[in-house]
Amino acid sequence: MAMPDTVSALDPVMRVPNLGLCSIAGNMDGCDVKVVDLVFHNRHITRFLTQLMEEFRPEIVGLSAMSFQYASACRVSRICRVVDPGVKVALGGYHASLLYQNIASGTEAELFDFLIRGEGEVTFAGLVHKIISGKGDFSKVPGLSFRINNKFYHNGPASLVDLDTLKPPNRGCRILDRARFLGHSFDCVETSRGCTMGCRFCSITRMYGRSIRKFSLERVIGELRQLKHKGTEGVFFVDDNITLDVPRLKRLSSRIIAEQLNTLSYAIQASVPGIASDPELAELLGRAGFRWVFLGIESGISKNLKSMGKVGVFNNTRRAVSLLQEQGICVFGGFILGHPGDDEVDIISTFKFALDLGVDHPIMQCLTPYPKTETREQLLKRDLITNLDDFSRYNGFICNVRTEHLSNQELNRAIFRGGMKLYFHPTYLSRSRFWKYKPSLWPELIMNNIRYQMGALRGNIFASRHRW
Repeated sequence: MAMPDTVSALDPVMRVPNLGLCSIAGNMDGCDVKVVDLVFHNRHITRFLTQLMEEFRPEIVGLSAMSFQYASACRVSRICRVVDPGVKVALGGYHASLLYQNIASGTEAELFDFLIRGEGEVTFAGLVHKIISGKGDFSKVPGLSFRINNKFYHNGPASLVDLDTLKPPNRGCRILDRARFLGHSFDCVETSRGCTMGCRFCSITRMYGRSIRKFSLERVIGELRQLKHKGTEGVFFVDDNITLDVPRLKRLSSRIIAEQLNTLSYAIQASVPGIASDPELAELLGRAGFRWVFLGIESGISKNLKSMGKVGVFNNTRRAVSLLQEQGICVFGGFILGHPGDDEVDIISTFKFALDLGVDHPIMQCLTPYPKTETREQLLKRDLITNLDDFSRYNGFICNVRTEHLSNQELNRAIFRGGMKLYFHPTYLSRSRFWKYKPSLWPELIMNNIRYQMGALRGNIFASRHRW
């Protein structure tokens, strides 16, 4: 199960399925597996899960959660155990991988029998086969933490998975298959894992180290063929940094064109240096059907880029945006506010920079002290974190920090005022391909802007709207 928590700002734009769970399911031979994405059933969750547990009666329930979803994972475990007190519950994902010791020694430890640390395809499958065998010796499963007599034992870490050994994801075991991106039926495909960049606010390197592993392009093209045959309209490539290897991305684009798979629409997350490094890349992306690029711009202030560990961004941002937009590609620009040295002038200048760049939709987030990141350690040393442990508020938009010049409340208000001027600015609304793309989405997008205002006034920007 994937948790129901979302960033509500993205609800009218996209609801993306959890590909990782399908990948785990695809590598569990001899098991009857169902995958449940609760983001697609985010109302009356308790009633839905109760019925599902009663009908399927699983021997083990696997929960995947990021830090801001951990509270939901605890609640889901409780719901499952009300129906079947003897069911085994395993927790995996970023939060369990990075904070397993905290979970094992915390007040919710009894909610989980197992913690899956790192990649789940091998560790979870190894756990399940141990259960099937009836031997119950879990000490030989790398990457597994297990509880016996209310005490957790932690096995050694698992090696990074050899991607060539993995079977394709099992998308057919999904109970809910309602993914949408800007009104299109969408699915996800992975072409690589990991990142070698040193961004201090990111937890990817805590999962995989500074490494990159790649699936064969044959496998990727095979998945795209299957999705096209199924009638899927678009694909989101979920790679951590697909532009680390620009020549490979160009080869992928050429294969998509040659295989006539460019009738699908594609979306990626990309780095500024990667896009700007080769002018032929954007042209190939456009021909291959790439329609949306989430570009990690982060800031227009050089000192803030340096503090985040962002290299090669400042001098290449305008070039990257221009290259993409010249090919008709819609650019979502990601920006981060609330750096230690930010004052109100810095906040205002970042909003002005986003408007001046002309990205089709700026995504303005607040610097978030995610667990185990260098950013968190730096902010802790400077006593700038205002919310240390309520991770449910770590959605990237709610301010959990202050700066050396702005209190948490002042920072929140400055971001609110900047957002009001930006998201309702006539230049932005008239120029944005995002707003022009699908007029039928306007009512939802307008409501989104209203939710932004209401959430900002409460200090609760874009909190998830799921209901139990």
